[in-house]
Amino acid sequence: MSKIILIHTQAGIDWKNNSAVFAVELARRLDNYFEVELLSGAECGSFSRPIHSLAASSDRLANPWMSNLLNRRLPQPKMAIAQMISFLPCISYLLNHPADLIVPQNGYAGLLAANFVRAIKQTPILFTDHSSLNQEKNLERNLTLKPNRLITLNPIIAKHVRRLAPNQIVDTIPLGIEPTEFMPEGKAMMTGLPQPCIITVAPLKRYSDQRIELTIKAVARLSQASLLICGDGVDRDYFQALGDRLLGSGRFQIRTFAYAQMPQVYRSGTIFTSAAVQESCGLKFIEAMACGLPVVAMDNPVHRYLIGNGGITCDLTNPDLYANSLQSAIARHWQQQQPRQNALRFSWQGITLLYYQAILKTMTTYNHRFSSANSHPSING
Repeated sequence: MSKIILIHTQAGIDWKNNSAVFAVELARRLDNYFEVELLSGAECGSFSRPIHSLAASSDRLANPWMSNLLNRRLPQPKMAIAQMISFLPCISYLLNHPADLIVPQNGYAGLLAANFVRAIKQTPILFTDHSSLNQEKNLERNLTLKPNRLITLNPIIAKHVRRLAPNQIVDTIPLGIEPTEFMPEGKAMMTGLPQPCIITVAPLKRYSDQRIELTIKAVARLSQASLLICGDGVDRDYFQALGDRLLGSGRFQIRTFAYAQMPQVYRSGTIFTSAAVQESCGLKFIEAMACGLPVVAMDNPVHRYLIGNGGITCDLTNPDLYANSLQSAIARHWQQQQPRQNALRFSWQGITLLYYQAILKTMTTYNHRFSSANSHPSING
């Protein structure tokens, strides 16, 4: 059985990081078909191999001198330091525990480590790029390392990759959800907010591309709807004061929930919205739709691909248009569980099959030790 090694050194220590959570789940599912190891930050399954790392949110990374230096060059200095700490341990492990394929999931640092090992051992690389279109510099930087196969989260970014690097092999595989966990049926979270209840999920940070103020102001234009913001962050007090002033405490809450509670949270709502400029993976869109909630989001090609007929896209910078779209989503009778059916396009069963096929194609093409005659269980078990 072929051996593959995934890399995400925030896995196991940062459960709010979408790509880290995805790496753990992907490793767990591929473990049925390959010998799988995940270079993680902490124990997160029998397949995990913890590498020395720190959570990007750790106070131990809050060195003022280092942060001031890196802030001039990097948008996320703590993340950069965390990745540098794990860089050499990753290379050491990869050189001493050879694999048939390396699958970095944690951006440039993991890809760079895999590229270093490929130069020595010729181990091919299948790289999942979690960049969005507004992170073009990250995408261009990753493309300079020329992974043997690149996975993008949506076809819009894949098209952009083909323009930037015509010779790069690229597939589209979105993030996945488990439909038996995220479903309309089941217990709902008791919030005390009146219906219709609008839910949004975002880190509470001013001047970010999540634009939470737009959502609060749009909901305030509706006469009856309430708003539940799921999240936390440095500007929580600011958003709490704004929501209380525009909506009143009876129609507004900010709360934090564990990821395992999110299906119950979604079931407590009527619709889901996000004023984010662009969600490259749109995992929260998919989770909400899987629980039966229509989505109202910014109009752009990525969001239209993700939402399909499960919601409404519009120019959310227009407060009247935003409020009218929320009201339309509340009033509309969604036929044949349209949000739910749209979300099933992103079920983990289908995502696992696509990764299985991409892994086999990459090893067959680029690993001279690999033969298609190698024994691998059928994806259907």
